[in-house]
Amino acid sequence: MAARQQPKGTGLGVQYVDLVPKSEWKEQPEANILTIDLPGFAKEQVKVTFVHTTKMLRVMGERPLADRRWSRFNEMFTVPQNCLVDKIHGSFNNNTLTITMPKETITKMPNLPETSKTVAERVGKLEEKSLLEEARKKEKEAEKIKKLLEEKEGIIRKLQEEAKEKGMAEARKLQEEAKAKEMAEARKLQEEVKAKEMAEAKKLQEEAKAKEKLEEEAALEKKSVDESVTKERKLQDVDYTKSVSERVSEVVKSAEKKLGYLGEKEKKIRKGILEKVRGKDLTSEEKRSMVNVGVATLVLFALGAYVSYTFCSSSSSSTSSSSSSTSPSSSSTSTKQE
Repeated sequence: MAARQQPKGTGLGVQYVDLVPKSEWKEQPEANILTIDLPGFAKEQVKVTFVHTTKMLRVMGERPLADRRWSRFNEMFTVPQNCLVDKIHGSFNNNTLTITMPKETITKMPNLPETSKTVAERVGKLEEKSLLEEARKKEKEAEKIKKLLEEKEGIIRKLQEEAKEKGMAEARKLQEEAKAKEMAEARKLQEEVKAKEMAEAKKLQEEAKAKEKLEEEAALEKKSVDESVTKERKLQDVDYTKSVSERVSEVVKSAEKKLGYLGEKEKKIRKGILEKVRGKDLTSEEKRSMVNVGVATLVLFALGAYVSYTFCSSSSSSTSSSSSSTSPSSSSTSTKQE
């Protein structure tokens, strides 16, 4: 008797120990007897069944051990051909299972020829042959069924692989389409951004050109205004200088007239004084008036010189102030024109 350790059961934590019981065959004239030693087993824990397809006896059983462990066995025994299957019986005593398989008994008929025996043997052989053929046929059918199952499994596997490849191809195709779409959208966005930047740059360039043009126009306009202002100031300076010179000449003329009048008066007074001096009949008043006339004459000459100097200095200072208030360009231009 031998035992081997089995792995744990189906998630219930039960551990089985397989048992190979000791068995023995005994052949008797009327039956074949099979004895099996099953220590520790009870009658209720043992089961015996006959398999008609294979004509074999199946003996199986199991009993609990300690710590959630079970002892079990499952043995198959071939039934002899000359046994009566319907009359097989068994008994269980003292941990020993005894199975009795009665033999077929052939009763000899008296005064029967020997041919009857040969016929029976032939019939037995034919039955055995038919049984063998049926078994072979069943084996072939089983092999055929197995082959069909294998072919079916191969077809299913092939279909699964094709479906998997198809799914992978479709997924790859979808990924490529999505990638191409994303790239097209990104390219489109880049082109839009680039076009927008170019339009903005062009707009800025146009605005800069327009600004430069406006600045140039403003500079030209300012230049023209400065030139016109310079011309006006020149004209004003010329007019002012002219007016000052005219006024000075007028003042000088009037002063000359006054001086001429005074000179003539002085000549007359001097003539009268000389005549009186020669006649030596001058009074003290006449002497005093003669001195006053001389002083007045000196005062008039000094006054005329002062007026002339004043007008000349005022005209020169006004001309220099007007020229210093203009810009350098206008002053240089006015200087060239003068």
